[in-house]
Amino acid sequence: NESGIQCRPKVAKTFKEPASIMVLIDFALCYRVPFMLKMYCFGIAGYLYLGSHMGDDLATSHNGSLFEPQWLRINYIQYTAVLDAMVWTCLEAVLIVYNSWQRWPSLCHRSPGIPGLKWLMEHLFNFCISVLAGLWVYNQRTYLRKPWACSQSEVGDCVDPRVHKLFSVLQWAYAYWVCRTILFMVMNVKQVPVFIFGTPDRKVRKESGRGWLDAWALDLRVFAAWFFMLGACIIAEVFLLLPAMKGLDLSSTCGLDLLADTFGMPEQQGVCSEPDLQATFKCVACLGSVSAGWMLVFLGSLVDIYFVFYLAAAVVGSVMGHKRDLNDLKNTSLPIDLRENKGREALLFERTFGPGWQQVWRVMVKSLMMESFISPKQATGLVQAAGITLEGESALTHRDKTQKPIHLTRFPSLAAERLAFFFQSLKWIERQGTEKGSSFEVSTDSLTGEHFDPGTIPSLTQIIPAYNEVVIPSVEFLKAGADPEDARNSSPDDQPGLGDLTVPPQGDGVNTNLAFMISQFPDEWVFLTKRLHAEGWIERAESQDLYQDFMKGKLNTETVQEVRLWGALRMQSVAKTVIGALQYSKALASLPKIKQYYAQFPEKRITEDHVEVILAHQTYGHSEGSEKNDEAVQLLLERWADAPLLLVFDLKKGSSLELWRLAESFLSMRGGYIPGSFDQASVKCKWDKARRGLRVLEVLPRKFPLRLGQGEFRTQGKACNQLNGLRFASGHFVQALDCNMGTFVGEGFKVPYVLRTFMPLDKEDRTNPKCRYLGFREYI
Repeated sequence: NESGIQCRPKVAKTFKEPASIMVLIDFALCYRVPFMLKMYCFGIAGYLYLGSHMGDDLATSHNGSLFEPQWLRINYIQYTAVLDAMVWTCLEAVLIVYNSWQRWPSLCHRSPGIPGLKWLMEHLFNFCISVLAGLWVYNQRTYLRKPWACSQSEVGDCVDPRVHKLFSVLQWAYAYWVCRTILFMVMNVKQVPVFIFGTPDRKVRKESGRGWLDAWALDLRVFAAWFFMLGACIIAEVFLLLPAMKGLDLSSTCGLDLLADTFGMPEQQGVCSEPDLQATFKCVACLGSVSAGWMLVFLGSLVDIYFVFYLAAAVVGSVMGHKRDLNDLKNTSLPIDLRENKGREALLFERTFGPGWQQVWRVMVKSLMMESFISPKQATGLVQAAGITLEGESALTHRDKTQKPIHLTRFPSLAAERLAFFFQSLKWIERQGTEKGSSFEVSTDSLTGEHFDPGTIPSLTQIIPAYNEVVIPSVEFLKAGADPEDARNSSPDDQPGLGDLTVPPQGDGVNTNLAFMISQFPDEWVFLTKRLHAEGWIERAESQDLYQDFMKGKLNTETVQEVRLWGALRMQSVAKTVIGALQYSKALASLPKIKQYYAQFPEKRITEDHVEVILAHQTYGHSEGSEKNDEAVQLLLERWADAPLLLVFDLKKGSSLELWRLAESFLSMRGGYIPGSFDQASVKCKWDKARRGLRVLEVLPRKFPLRLGQGEFRTQGKACNQLNGLRFASGHFVQALDCNMGTFVGEGFKVPYVLRTFMPLDKEDRTNPKCRYLGFREYI
């Protein structure tokens, strides 16, 4: 991207990569602000410790009050100012030199990544101020040693003589700290948002709740949180870390009078008092142990924020979770009562989804059955508990009704957890309709309400990036794994040698991969067998027979596909993510009003105006990819041809001739295309049921490859692939998924309510959403 901004003729590195010691320098410079902020907290803790009585009497007692310091505290204010000036002088000097070295390849080029003149002047100013102010404070210093007699008193002769002219003694140190605070805040405050291009104007931001007042309120809450967390760190350092070194310092323990005038400690005797003893073993051991102890305290002061942060996150998270009714989300011991007009969950279900809640429940149960998480018999029992049948729209007759509370503990764990989470989360949807003065009208706002309008659901684009991961496990993969050789690492080029890369083993050397999956999900394999038998795909409902017939190749093509998809949903696969993403489309497609809307447009796939799933496959049809993955992608597209599932791939050198032919045919039909006028492009297509193949929808020629750079220095692959899919996104909101996520159709029914919080219905301008990025709760 920077090469394009700099108008370079070719893609080239615009900065030097740090290596060796430069990596440590880069790390220190990048995190200099939080490091220094933490050091300031440690400095405040040290000042408080000098009057805390937590150490020995001489060091931590009778040093004046917080605002009227004496002895060691007066010295402390002065020498910490000098030390801070030295640190910032070194930091700014290294920062200027390092950035000049790192950005040297971009010198005299236009780029947002190059530090400009403003940046250089700011840091030169900070450098000069640090040098001059540090020297001035050092020249104006007034250090005194605290007498031994004043370890128990601070009155009479033990009153620090500098107290009578305290301001004149500390005025330059005070001035330094005031200037440093202002400089630190001005140079490091967030001045611009991370994303500035495409930001709506000020009026639109204000209407969407993103005005300056809202931003200030949010920043104030964030500052308050960090203030309390850093305050907790200071308290921990005063009462825990620093007292751990009580009486242990170079002067008191070892008798080394180094910088004693600066620290203000009286001269003491020890193993290092005499100059000729400072090279002895006792002195070196004493200095080493004391220095190591203070080094541990110093490192502890750097990392204590880590523990305080997670403790605060746990406490605040618990309060927020309780406020959002997230307690016992997966508690399967609570019964689910779906008796119509009686059961607690039935009433909550109806208030949330409207009078057609039983149809929603049927879709959820069928989905669990089709994915083999419950058996057909269990599915029948679940829908009967709501007073409906599994097959048709008609309700149960009085004689057939067997409505009883559902005890989730009797169901498989995953299905029970999904259902428990679903019903617990309905409380949040119900509460959202009553917050901030808004009212939830069942007839218009619920998904099955009488006056529900499909136009109230904002459009969503779901992007799934994939490179060369397994899409659907092949038959060969499922049958492999039982031979001893399968348990060994192998060479990717089948030519093992010293230092070669290895690929993971194909199995455990005892069980086939399918047998291993069955051992992890035995009940779900039985449920698959029963479902296939009920649908007429196999003759006997015996799980062992199904496995043996698969291994011997006796199953028909449709049944083999079901077995492969069963395996894909129980491993890290692209199909698992695609099927999970399509659950939202499946949920919308089951709604009566959605069906009525799309009945007016028979040429459209149902829900394609509301949601699209883009599989951005980077190696599809390319020599770097896999033919088995390409076949699996086509299988997904064909199987869900009626769903809004789209494929985006990278067309470039090495792509198959068939893909080039499809893209060029599409462009030729549009007119004005000259064959061979581009070398790479992004292509969007879908499955054409009539031709049983891909049909190109859009082609976007590119000048640069998907990944910029050369060799090891190239842009990140997944981000580029997501961007490849994002170029074709038409939804008002975006969701990016990883390639091993799965989800439940019940979560899909809640997405419209979430999108409405992104885009409230009382807003007339759709350019001002509160946010645009959606995340699903995932199960890996």
